[in-house]
Amino acid sequence: MNSLQQEMDRFRDEVPEFVSTDLVNVESGLSIGGATVDLDFDASVASACYAEVVKLNKRALDLLGLGANSTEDILITTSTLNILIRMLGAQYCHVLAITRKGNLGLARAIMKKYESVLLNVVGD
Repeated sequence: MNSLQQEMDRFRDEVPEFVSTDLVNVESGLSIGGATVDLDFDASVASACYAEVVKLNKRALDLLGLGANSTEDILITTSTLNILIRMLGAQYCHVLAITRKGNLGLARAIMKKYESVLLNVVGD
């Protein structure tokens, strides 16, 4: 069985226009593994913030009667990055940042491809 870091590195290599990725424990906001090509991108701060986004999204969906755990992914766009947050089981979210030149559909498909692999590595 490969380690989480090996899997994250394989994931990084498959995603065109890759900037950063993290696997985040939603409750604590802590990154449990990731990879980046931009050393100025502070993944630990981003992880903590994205965990809050996921928690608030769950709360909002619950209040709307849509089911707190119905989210597949959350997209955040900035002037330079597209950030895709996908739920990974009940405890984790997988965050990917790509440049605006990147293909969101392909990035999403690659994230889906790695869901079972990452869950298997973290033992969820």
